[in-house]
Amino acid sequence: MSKEIDELKRIAGGYKIWALQARKKYIDLRLNNETEIRNLYIRLINEISEKLKQEGTSQIRQRQLEILAEILIEQQNKLEGQLVIIFKKYVKANAKAATGYAKAIDISAVRKANVSKLTISKVTDLHYQANLRAIETCWARSEKGLYLSDRIWSKSKKYRKEINEIIQDAVAEGQDCVKTAKMLEKYVKTGAETLAKDYPGMMKRMKGRVPDDLCYEALRLARTEMTSAYGEATIQSAMVSPSCDSVKFILSGSHPHYDKCDHICGVDTYGLGIGVYPVDKAPSYPFHPNCLCITLTVNEDPEDFVDKLKRWDRNPGSEPGLESWYQNVYKKSSMYINK
Repeated sequence: MSKEIDELKRIAGGYKIWALQARKKYIDLRLNNETEIRNLYIRLINEISEKLKQEGTSQIRQRQLEILAEILIEQQNKLEGQLVIIFKKYVKANAKAATGYAKAIDISAVRKANVSKLTISKVTDLHYQANLRAIETCWARSEKGLYLSDRIWSKSKKYRKEINEIIQDAVAEGQDCVKTAKMLEKYVKTGAETLAKDYPGMMKRMKGRVPDDLCYEALRLARTEMTSAYGEATIQSAMVSPSCDSVKFILSGSHPHYDKCDHICGVDTYGLGIGVYPVDKAPSYPFHPNCLCITLTVNEDPEDFVDKLKRWDRNPGSEPGLESWYQNVYKKSSMYINK
């Protein structure tokens, strides 16, 4: 068992089953997301490849170049549109996976305590609203003046530029259509390492302008944004959960070298424990592109929290923290329908 999972189980305590389920969901979503993006790039390259193969072993002529230029413009638009669809799908799914953890904790406690003033549907609604806020925050967040939709557009534009440069180089070399088609197919599936081996002249001429992996930048953006959605949803759920007032960050076991992750996950800044932060002072997460550090809410012990709910139900004044949550969070939330 990896160290970070052992730590996750320790922090989650009585809630470890739900914590492990949420983490597994996050990993599964990440893998599925990457597969969809890579398959999208492969489909686009196959379209170009099929068009080239129709010309047989003749050299790429001006007529083919004009057709390919039009196809690449179409593919840029198609790539942008499909990436937006994929990102929306997985931002939503990651946010739901994160809010599901805190929601399960709160629903279980309310059900066991049988509190007269709280309903399962209203508690569910609180986390549903947290989920929506997390999704909206991800799409509204600006990085260097660019929103997520802008950053997706830049990846599709870069794709067109890179493929166009490879085709132009093939023309300059007098390469035939079938050979160019096979070269593009190999590249999208196996990366620039294959091109360096099979087409050393082209790689030398292009001087590093061919990325190691055609999909890499889109994949990196996806990893970062999906993790951001998960982290934002964790924070939003913590803000509406009566059993939580802090979040924990756990260093990834696959962390390659010392950086800001080690500092954030390895210090006790607020006296709450190593890597634990008050909800309103949690650092921006993920800490860098491709970050795999774990985050989860820190909740009260299950039995203690159920007892606290029962005391509060009998006498609201006995638990001022819960009463404040009830008045300022629970009662003020608006109900959504048709979820």
